[in-house]
Amino acid sequence: MNKSNDVMIQATYPLGGTLTIPDKPSPEFPAILIISGSGKGDRNGNLKKMEMNIYKDLAEFLTLIGFVTLRYDKRGISQSGGDFLETGVVDFIDDAVECIKFLQSHPKVDNNRILILGHSEGALIAPAVFKKIPVSGLILLAGAAEPSKDLLPRQNELAYAELNRKKGIKGWLIRIFKVTEKARKQNSKILTKIMHSEKAVMRLGGVKLNAKWLRELYAYNVCDYLNEVTCPVLAITGEKDIQVPPEHVKIIAEMVKWEAEWHIVPDMNHIFRKYEGQHTMLGLLKEYKTQLNQPMDKELLDRLDKWLQRYTN
Repeated sequence: MNKSNDVMIQATYPLGGTLTIPDKPSPEFPAILIISGSGKGDRNGNLKKMEMNIYKDLAEFLTLIGFVTLRYDKRGISQSGGDFLETGVVDFIDDAVECIKFLQSHPKVDNNRILILGHSEGALIAPAVFKKIPVSGLILLAGAAEPSKDLLPRQNELAYAELNRKKGIKGWLIRIFKVTEKARKQNSKILTKIMHSEKAVMRLGGVKLNAKWLRELYAYNVCDYLNEVTCPVLAITGEKDIQVPPEHVKIIAEMVKWEAEWHIVPDMNHIFRKYEGQHTMLGLLKEYKTQLNQPMDKELLDRLDKWLQRYTN
């Protein structure tokens, strides 16, 4: 039975985390820091009304094959201090650096074999973390290979296109009342206000927005950091992932300055499940909720296991 301990990482604010250690007779083990995707999910990948447990499941799998793992709550989430809405991309990078330092100081961790596994936004910032504190390898799951100012509008345009394709009375109403055009203009107006502000948090349309994070994300270009990666890289994205372009895994592998392996897993989506249908941006959360009791994609786990074997031998 693997050991799982709640820990507190001393960063700018205390970060609550979970450390898992293989139950094997060894003085020290290779280790993996798990950096989660965007949003208010906790260290396990769970939201208030949506328990995905993707990082918990990943940690348990990785520990089973011989790795110490560390996953943690973002600032202002669950057991961590700070304010989530006031936290920017640079803050998330700095927090991940402190988590690597925590692993480096742990007696059960081999300092020469520490890796980062980043998912979605975590895959975007992992190369920037590497630049600040080099590690032995990067695993980039559902990552992108383009400036965020290009990636984010593409996601919005997918949603607008879906609105325009609606059929029946709902589609007719959308077109008559120009819902898509109004939504595009409203979002553009909100973005302009955020970009011209220096406030960390802004209230727009009655909703508090993490303005600092959005400004920093739009200014962030993962390619600047991928070009400076000098460690082994594994890049994997699912064929059914519509949140990032699956073909970017090949671009990631071509950008880094070290050996890199890439895979597009057939029928796998953004939360590592098989999905036979075609996801929609407008119905994404609803579609994900139907899969919460499904196991993680076996090919993903097999690819991880095979690539990581070099660190356990």
